Amino acid sequence: MIVDLKDITEIKKTIDSCNSFIVASHIDPEGDAIGSSLAIYFALRDLGKKVCVYNESPLPKILNFLPGSDKIVSEIYSPDEYDCIFIVDCGDIDRIGKLSRRLEKLKIINIDHHSTNTTFGHINIVNRQASATGEVIFNFFNQLGFTITKEIAVNLYTAILVDTGSFRYSSTSSESFEICSKLMKYGVEPWEVSKNIYESYPFERMKLLALVLDTLEVFINGKVAFMYVTKEMFKKAGASEDLTEGFVNFGRAVEGVEISVLCKEVEENVYKLSLRSKGLIDVAQLAIKLGGGGHRNAAGCKVRGSFYDVKEKVMNALKEFEAQIF
Repeated sequence: MIVDLKDITEIKKTIDSCNSFIVASHIDPEGDAIGSSLAIYFALRDLGKKVCVYNESPLPKILNFLPGSDKIVSEIYSPDEYDCIFIVDCGDIDRIGKLSRRLEKLKIINIDHHSTNTTFGHINIVNRQASATGEVIFNFFNQLGFTITKEIAVNLYTAILVDTGSFRYSSTSSESFEICSKLMKYGVEPWEVSKNIYESYPFERMKLLALVLDTLEVFINGKVAFMYVTKEMFKKAGASEDLTEGFVNFGRAVEGVEISVLCKEVEENVYKLSLRSKGLIDVAQLAIKLGGGGHRNAAGCKVRGSFYDVKEKVMNALKEFEAQIF
């Protein structure tokens, strides 16, 4: 995707005229959100700008290896002291959390690839066909003539690797491979990135995974997999909430399953749902019905109520898709 020349011109003027920037992404971030944020951080920093990288949620431990990860903060006390904010990998501005209500004085640049993006920015660079926001940013940097450093390359490669499921998902395109090939020329070592992402899990994650897999059920003639994780299970395993990343894919891996749901207790009577599809069902539409959003094959939302109420809401919403499943 080539960004419209008018948008490129406007962004260049904005970067040139502004001295201080916030870079923010969605709560409960993964590799694309964090990798994309840090890539922009380094690009702006290298231009001599003041940059603050923000995420309301704690950084997942497996992403601590990323260059710049120690620069991320979870609180900005005076956002109006900044000139502009880049919001990346975020379909809706509210998904960045509390900071979204304190941006009246800032120019907002929205860079994303979610199909449900609401184009909330003053400038919007949204490519819904891209496999990852990292792809959008790589092309955007090239058009602006930004220098790609090793720090930027590692972050963008990680963003693409994670959001394509190591190039397994149907969103993976020839451009995904082309971009990653180019990023390797800047010093990215695929094994080092993969080792940190997929083979550096703490023992507590495995203990928690065993508990979660024990909850696995299938519904609608084996087409829907459902698992859950509770606060008590986190306590029993000695695990933090970020260690559930990727758990939902175990349900999708079951033969015959088209949709996998992971229901995670985040507060009393508040559950985060992770939804995954093998491609037959657009789970973004399912998530929207439940108050969330995302991609065709990967989406999420938060639902309030008791565990049994939440499970019933999910099952009722799934019934509307039952005809498509068969």
